[in-house]
Amino acid sequence: MTENPHIQQSIESTILINSCVASVWENVVNVKLEQFADPFWFRLLNIPKPLRANLISTGEGDERIAYFRTGKRFMQSIITWEPFQEYSFSFNPEKGFRVGYFFDLHNGIFRISHGSYYLNPMDNWTSLTLKTVYSIDKRFFRMLHPLIRGVLDLFQSYLLRSIKKNSE
Repeated sequence: MTENPHIQQSIESTILINSCVASVWENVVNVKLEQFADPFWFRLLNIPKPLRANLISTGEGDERIAYFRTGKRFMQSIITWEPFQEYSFSFNPEKGFRVGYFFDLHNGIFRISHGSYYLNPMDNWTSLTLKTVYSIDKRFFRMLHPLIRGVLDLFQSYLLRSIKKNSE
C-alpha cells in the first residue's frame, strides 16, 4: 500500500532573552518544563505537556530524549551540534503518540520531522529562534493547515517563554 504524500512546511518563532548565550544553550539542550503549568489550550486541544528533554550524548548523530506527561517520548537524533550557535534534531515519536485527540505523530496525517534552535548573542542578551518542520497529508492540507500552524505557533511560544524563564 502506498503512503499518501505529505506537504512539508516550517514555522519559526524568536524571543529575546536577557542572559548570556551559555545559559540559554544549556536550557535549550537540557530543557526543564515540569515546573511550569500547562496552558489551558494544552488541555482543551489534548496537547501532551512536555516535561523535560535530556541529552544522552552530545554531537551530531547522538541523541536526546523528550518526555511528556502522557508517558510518551520523542527519541531525538541530533542533526546539527554547534555549541552556543545551533542545535537541530529529528523527531522520532513513539508509536501512538497522539496530539489533538486523533493525530498520531508517529505515522499519521500530521507529522513533525525536525526542529532547530538558533542562538545569536548580543551583548548580555541572546536572540533565540525555534524552527519546526512539519508535514500534513496532502488530502487534508487545506482544511488542517491553518489550525495546525496556529497550534504550533502557540506551542513554540510556550517553549521559548519557558526557556527564557529558565535562562534569566
